[in-house]
Amino acid sequence: MLRDLYLDVMVPTDGRHQRLLDLDEFADAIDAGQLDLATALDGMRRWHRFQDLHLHTHRFPRADWSDFPPRRLAGLAALPMPLGPIVEVTG
Repeated sequence: MLRDLYLDVMVPTDGRHQRLLDLDEFADAIDAGQLDLATALDGMRRWHRFQDLHLHTHRFPRADWSDFPPRRLAGLAALPMPLGPIVEVTG
């Protein structure tokens, strides 16, 4: 099962820097009217806060695995989905 809410991050466990992915899909969703501006702005601001808190807390990437995804965010998986149904990927 996969939940794709437009913005993704890849966090390597070997010390390489994380990568922000799919900003083009986020912009396309706004452009197509699938994501209203207020929701998009809120999402970008929260995404930025999340990165600052959980991914950018150290000057240089750490070589060891961190608490990611943070255990304290586990409850988010139980929240209703505001941006559509779960997308299931098989194969």
